[in-house]
Amino acid sequence: MRTSRVSLPRAQRGVRRAWLLLLLSACTPTSTRPSFVPIPESLQAVINATPAVVTREAQALLAADTIRVRFSSERDAWLETSEFAGTHRLRLWADPDVPGRSRVTIEAVYRPIEDPSRQPRDLERAAQPGSPGQLRAAQLLEALKNKLGVTVY
Repeated sequence: MRTSRVSLPRAQRGVRRAWLLLLLSACTPTSTRPSFVPIPESLQAVINATPAVVTREAQALLAADTIRVRFSSERDAWLETSEFAGTHRLRLWADPDVPGRSRVTIEAVYRPIEDPSRQPRDLERAAQPGSPGQLRAAQLLEALKNKLGVTVY
């Protein structure tokens, strides 16, 4: 005994495929932010500006301080510097707090060794107090506070 397959008319299959394609392309879960969170020793403050403005201002302040920004995204509100003072690097995350304010996190890290067999993030350590990375992170946060204002809860 043969069983026949019930098939939908070609037009209905096309409509279903179109809806599926539309649903899959409607939301893009892509972000340029890294998949990891800042280290616990990161500096934090609530700045009186939107995340995009904080990111733009931080990039300008770092450029004026001769620290090259490796990547910056105003849309995703984060930036990362190239290595400076040896192996130090800064990362900034600006997350929405209340309308017109951002919760800013600045991470200062260094990489004590290079090991191509491991992920770069696994080799990073928190910059020590008084190190070039920690000093630059504190200077950047203070400059953002002075330029854009700060909220203390």
